This record gives sequence, C-alpha cells and structure tokens, in this order.
Amino acid sequence: MLFRPLIAILFLTSLAGCGFQPLYGRQTQNAEVQQKLAATYIAPISGRTGQMVRNELLDLMTPRGVPARSIYRLSVDLKEESQSLAIDPDNTTNRKNLTLKGTFALLASDGKTVIFQSSAQSTSSFNLVTSDFANLSAEKNARTRSALVLAEKIHRQISVYLAR
Repeated sequence: MLFRPLIAILFLTSLAGCGFQPLYGRQTQNAEVQQKLAATYIAPISGRTGQMVRNELLDLMTPRGVPARSIYRLSVDLKEESQSLAIDPDNTTNRKNLTLKGTFALLASDGKTVIFQSSAQSTSSFNLVTSDFANLSAEKNARTRSALVLAEKIHRQISVYLAR
C-alpha cells in the first residue's frame, strides 16, 4: 500500500525536475506575455473568414485596442477546405467537414524579420439536409466555429513562444 504513493511522488518530482510546464498554465498568461501580446499589430486577413479570425485575435491579444507602438506584427494566411463525409447510396452527401488551415508568422515591427512561424488548423462538421437555407446556415456556423477555434490555437502557440 505504501508503494503506490511513493511511485506517484517519484513521478511528480521527476516531472518537475525535467522542466515540465502545463500548456494551459499560468506561465502563458503572465503579465510579461500579456504585454508582449498587447504590443502586437495583427495585419488584416483577406475574406470574411479572415475578418472573423482577426477580430478574435484582436480580442484575445490586444483587448485594449490596437497598440500605438507595436513590437511585433502578426501575419496570417488562411486556406479553407470542404470534404464530404457521409455519402448516401444515391451519391448525395449528407455530412461535410469544413477545415480552416492558417499559416502565420510573428514578425519584428519592421515586418521583415521572422521571429516565429507555425501553422494551425480547425475542423468543424455539419449536416446537409434538403433545405438550401439550412445548409447555408449550417456551413456558416461551421465556418464561424472553425475561425474562433483557429484564432485560439494561434493565440496559444504565440503565447507559449513568448513565454520562453
């Protein structure tokens, strides 16, 4: 019985010794990281979906508004893909995946020096029915959900990088 708690204690101390930090811990939400994020200019992203991603990034990174003097510049490029999932015997699709892929680069304020670059993606599914309006509405909702999740993933990756 004494053996299990001893193993747990050894495991936890070995994690602390290797420098393990939780991804969603306080390390990426400290004041220094927040100041760096707030000093980031987020370049406009083309298209309506790009506008949604940029607006969410503005809310997450610069909640007090666009910085007067930016230290960083964030550039994001979006690609959208749609894939049919469930195909009926009469060759009609009744479910789709909408995937947003974003490649982004955190640049120095001069806009030329790449500090960090990566990519993120988000996939949302939606059903297709006989009503065209319902299909358009479901696709729009899936696009909005993917845009918000993609912005959160980009924000998280940049926060983790800036916390180093």
